[in-house]
Amino acid sequence: MTTADIVVVVAYLLLVFYIGARFTKRANIDTNSYFLSSRNLPWWIAGTSMVATSFSCDTPLYVTQLVRSGGISLNWQWWSFAVGGLFSAFLLARLWRRAEVVTDLELAEIRYGGKAGAILRIVKAGWMALAINTIAMSWVLLAMAKIIGAVWGGPKWVGVISAAGLAVGYSFMAGFWGVVVTDLAQFIIALAGAVVLAVVAVNAAGGMDAIIAAVPPDMLQMLPSAPPDSIFSGEFWTGAFGGFIVYASIQWWANINADGGGKVIQRMSATKNEAHAFGATLWFNVAHYALRTWPWIIAALASLVLYPNLTDHEMAYPMMIVDLLPSPWTGFLVAGLVAAFMSTIDTQLNWGSSYLTHDIYRRWIAPGKSEKHYIGAAKISMIVLIAITALIAQRIDSVTEAFKFIIAFGAGTGPILILRWFWWRVNAWSEIAAMVASTVISTWVYLSGVEMSFPLRIVTIAIGSALVWLPVLFLTPASDGATLRAFYLKIHPPGAWKKIRWQFEPETLYENNGHTPVYMKHDLLGWLGGLMLVFGLMFGIGYTIFSDWLAMGISFAAALAGLGLVAWWWGVVSRESK
Repeated sequence: MTTADIVVVVAYLLLVFYIGARFTKRANIDTNSYFLSSRNLPWWIAGTSMVATSFSCDTPLYVTQLVRSGGISLNWQWWSFAVGGLFSAFLLARLWRRAEVVTDLELAEIRYGGKAGAILRIVKAGWMALAINTIAMSWVLLAMAKIIGAVWGGPKWVGVISAAGLAVGYSFMAGFWGVVVTDLAQFIIALAGAVVLAVVAVNAAGGMDAIIAAVPPDMLQMLPSAPPDSIFSGEFWTGAFGGFIVYASIQWWANINADGGGKVIQRMSATKNEAHAFGATLWFNVAHYALRTWPWIIAALASLVLYPNLTDHEMAYPMMIVDLLPSPWTGFLVAGLVAAFMSTIDTQLNWGSSYLTHDIYRRWIAPGKSEKHYIGAAKISMIVLIAITALIAQRIDSVTEAFKFIIAFGAGTGPILILRWFWWRVNAWSEIAAMVASTVISTWVYLSGVEMSFPLRIVTIAIGSALVWLPVLFLTPASDGATLRAFYLKIHPPGAWKKIRWQFEPETLYENNGHTPVYMKHDLLGWLGGLMLVFGLMFGIGYTIFSDWLAMGISFAAALAGLGLVAWWWGVVSRESK
């Protein structure tokens, strides 16, 4: 990096820390402000923050690995989460906002009550903060270390310590106010950097026509072709098409974020009202999947031409930054990746510390203390989290494999996280059983040495966990009637709640909770419209890049029809809420 590159990066860091300092006072008023921005965010800030925190410096490395190793269609490994993300937007966002929780784990005691709900909350808080969260942050630190190593050339540990120091210093000051405000700038910088690199890489590779001619046709497919093998053969399910089937039909609900995920839920809870919670979640899915996908994929395709023999596929992305960009564009791209890194890590630290502080420390260890005391505890917990994360980052070598491990690790918990909203019979013990079973089975799958493709691992963990939590569900009692009635009155969930709903006179119910009936069939049609909108836009942009005009027209027509269906759904919901 030249002096001009370093100046660009330093200028960006000064800007971010300035914004963080400006919001320090507002963030430190109380824990509600520190973790939720006083529940006053408009949809466009909350939604953009969701996008920014989901795009870290590891994401382009991960996408590059997928494209170089298996082609564009392998991105269904993460594209499939759009199905669940849109399900959350249309069926869960308004319910989460009504719950008015500080963390998503607080819902356990509201939904289940009693000792079982309390046990679930504290166990899951430790599980999520100290295991899931630190592993997720570790691959982000690893990606940043790889980038620093490629740009600077230093050893991995220097990159890890430098990245960790940046994360802690910024998160200490900012709180959630600083997180969401700086996410706006970080999203713009990171996306602009990705677009610039994609354009430069395509030109260096000889243009899109040259790339299309050089890359095998099957690697350019967005939907993999069905193999000639029988559906009952092992070859069918270990190939790209079998993986696509599993990702699109099972993985979207068989994952730890099936009900929205803690970071997204935190932003839903921080919005002004239910309408803003929905708008934020819909905008997140449009921007994250339809708009942001292609700069990474185009750069990855160009890297196949530029570095055909590179074995560490993840390194292709930072290598293009170093090899292709002139000064000060190298500094701009590095600043963009630092922005992506910080927008994720500051969220992960704030979110993880909210579990340790609100769900464990405040609830069980030191209740009744001052707000200043709990904010101090949150900052101490950030140091603990980043220390654990740095140790894990030193032990892993692949961003992609760490990401896949987390997906598999929580695959068995997804169905319960969804069902608890729509079926009164789901209880705390079934959720605990799902969490334990998913942990044990996924650990066995990864440590047993049994050869198994990643899609089959997801299926094995999901089915194996269901064989545990289903019997537990029916062999243990449901939550007590008072807890279920209070939950229904507060949330008014749709679905199989007739046993609870019939106990109330309609006028009493609506007078108490202020919500009109929710018709699940309308929400499901809205969900379908959202899927058509997001995937229609995503495919339409891709086919435009590849000059496939017929497919482009069909895709954009589907997106337009989906937009019409979403508009119809919103009209129905608006009329119901009056």
